[in-house]
Amino acid sequence: MICLIQNVEDYNNDLRVILMAFYMGVKIITPENIEKKPELGADVAATLVAEFAEGQTKIWMKDGGLDVKSEGASEDKQQDWSAREVCGKPDIVIDQDYHDRKIFRNVLKRAMYRMLSERTGRVLPWGSLTGVRPVKIAMEAVERGCTDEEIQKLYQETYVASREKAEACVKIARREKAIIETIDERNEYCLYIGIPFCPTRCLYCSFTSYPIGVYKDKVDAYLDTMEKEMEYIAESYTEKKLASIYIGGGTPSSISAEQMDRLCSMIEKHFDLSQVREYTIEAGRPDSTTADKLQVMKAHGVDRISINPQTMNGETLKLIGRAHTPEQAEEAFMRAREAGFDNINMDLIVGLPGEDAEMVKRTLEKVKKLAPESLTVHTLAIKRAAHLKQEMDKYSFAGDVDEQLSLVGQAAEELGLAPYYLYRQKNMAGNLENVGYARHGLECLYNILIMEERTDIIGIGAGSSSKLIRREGDLDPVTGETITGNRIDRVENCKSVDDYIARIDEMIDRKKQAFAK
Repeated sequence: MICLIQNVEDYNNDLRVILMAFYMGVKIITPENIEKKPELGADVAATLVAEFAEGQTKIWMKDGGLDVKSEGASEDKQQDWSAREVCGKPDIVIDQDYHDRKIFRNVLKRAMYRMLSERTGRVLPWGSLTGVRPVKIAMEAVERGCTDEEIQKLYQETYVASREKAEACVKIARREKAIIETIDERNEYCLYIGIPFCPTRCLYCSFTSYPIGVYKDKVDAYLDTMEKEMEYIAESYTEKKLASIYIGGGTPSSISAEQMDRLCSMIEKHFDLSQVREYTIEAGRPDSTTADKLQVMKAHGVDRISINPQTMNGETLKLIGRAHTPEQAEEAFMRAREAGFDNINMDLIVGLPGEDAEMVKRTLEKVKKLAPESLTVHTLAIKRAAHLKQEMDKYSFAGDVDEQLSLVGQAAEELGLAPYYLYRQKNMAGNLENVGYARHGLECLYNILIMEERTDIIGIGAGSSSKLIRREGDLDPVTGETITGNRIDRVENCKSVDDYIARIDEMIDRKKQAFAK
């Protein structure tokens, strides 16, 4: 455990995420936690103390716990302690006013990165960058007219990121920009439709998903409920053109062919598909991707599917709870080709328990023979709600994840695929990233738009979320006041299938409030 002590909370999240980047999986506690459970104090391996003051910030990091008492805490819950007396000479001194958050947070994180890098002997490829969308920095710079060299310098000097990561962000931003320029951002939108059922739950999964074997009798009721939500959204968005449909999960292909046909027919009934540029369904688990379901998808105009083996090593598939074999993944891919699909994505995960570079190479050799049009590589993230998080001590993680990620990039290049989107998650192995590769002209529009947040994305179904883009100068749809600055309004649906079915009127009311005109 690491004990975090700070006299103000303004940079609490920034301190925590940079600590987690270097000490993945370590629990961060406060003196208040120790007061409630004194036994925690014995497990504190290190203590970070941050003292923010006018014109100067000082930070100390020492091994073990500190005897810091908090009986004198003031009403605003700031700790009454003298960091100098407790810790001696500070490890970091920043002679700058901490109140200007926009400027100070990068200075703080850069200083923290350098201190922690020296302390641990680790160099992180992304430097002090801890956000989900590192490409946004490059995109904003591209739109300001900056050169590639200027943007790379920004990443390296401001965020201490490696040249490799800086170059990747610039390339992806340039590619995304060319695609986004074809979109009418104000007048087009995307649909996300969530099918939260899966054949089994994977070891690493934290998504909202329910075993189809248990919930198969509720699928039709779930579709009934989704149609009610579809009807309202279709009526509300008649003035905008539907650009992209993405059906995800869960595993959408876990429902029957008849139910898939019904779902696609519902979409056709309520939405004008004449302007749709892309229609994706995550066929996902190879053991659920049957010929009749593929035929249904093709008949309804689905033009992009994803078949996700995650790995082509049978022993790993068993370990992570995937109820299919590498051979079934290959068979599902060939069935999709026979059904006429010429835009197929495959998802892989690097950093899986027990996997090393040689095992990843075996996976990639099989994937290259199949030659998908796009390849998405995920770096394993240890998510709080996943079984893996609770059972970490049972598994070994000996592989060099950075090397594994590089191998996927090399294989993608050999397949003629170039990176087109990138994002990060908390608690990722090696503090790395997820990358999407695709042939030119076959990039997933939905993936780009959800990363860059340029158009409304409306979520339908349990666990889905809607993002509504509000631009400066627009009228707030609820208050009628002029909006200052850009913002994103989020509307969440409840995660539980049973709650979604029972509370659909509430879900629609949430959207009505957000959509109000």
